[in-house]
Amino acid sequence: MNEQLNSELLTRIAWLYYYEDQSQQEIGELLGLPRIKITRLLKTIREQKIVDIKIEKKHFSLFSLEKKFSEATGLADITIVPTGRDAGDIIAAAAAEHFIDSCRKYERIGIGASRIVSRMFEKINSPIPRIKVKYFVSLTGNAMPNFAANPYSGGWSLSKTLGTDFYHIWAPAIATTPEVANILRHDYVIEPVLKMANSVDYAIMGIGDIQNSLLFSHGFLAEKEVSEVMGLGAVGEIFGHFFSIDGALLRTEMQERAICADFPMKCPMMAIAYGEEKVNPIIGALKGKLISALIIDEKTALAVLNAKW
Repeated sequence: MNEQLNSELLTRIAWLYYYEDQSQQEIGELLGLPRIKITRLLKTIREQKIVDIKIEKKHFSLFSLEKKFSEATGLADITIVPTGRDAGDIIAAAAAEHFIDSCRKYERIGIGASRIVSRMFEKINSPIPRIKVKYFVSLTGNAMPNFAANPYSGGWSLSKTLGTDFYHIWAPAIATTPEVANILRHDYVIEPVLKMANSVDYAIMGIGDIQNSLLFSHGFLAEKEVSEVMGLGAVGEIFGHFFSIDGALLRTEMQERAICADFPMKCPMMAIAYGEEKVNPIIGALKGKLISALIIDEKTALAVLNAKW
């Protein structure tokens, strides 16, 4: 089947199934195809984004579990989504809806580079009506050790989609020494952007576990440094700031070398996290009141609640 005919067939099936509410059996009989073939083609339709299936924001979350989580942790702003086969995709979709709302409420938004934040941005592919935000700004240095830009910053593509400005911190996330970091922080290009990062109205970020954090996987931290910071009791990090299971911020050389916004921040801080490896980092962030809002999946939320507090 040529590409045009295949596209027309997929479009026809999409209309019959999603708009005319016909069953797979009915569509198969109408088009002279077996039902199993229709099932496979519907999967192709979803994979190729021929249809854009969205769940209304008010139906995203698990309200009873959210209430239980809020009562147990003291965190008032919590969104818990079903885990599913790809928890990250569902969380990214829910986070995108929250982020769109934030763009209608705040003028200056800070963005922490992380894998899940990057996936969230991929869900925002069209302009936002009634947008209020004037600019986005990095919360941490974006240059990689090999001088490439951080592929998980996501700010450029987002600002282009939404028609706003994006400000990079043109420096490494972690400098080679505290002395170099101090010089960079006061550089005439970098210092103004750091001031912008410290004055945002709202911030969104991931929560890193130590061994799988971007700082380690991107080569900013060596294995020896990871072992040292874990020896100090670190279980998680948020853009270069390490903390213990009790939520205490740890003073480390890496923190002194970090080119990033001050932490904790003065504005509302939305964190996105999921997965077994994020349970202790989430607990530490909650105990230390390092975040003010959280988007998480059901399985991870239950693991957090079942942990020893």
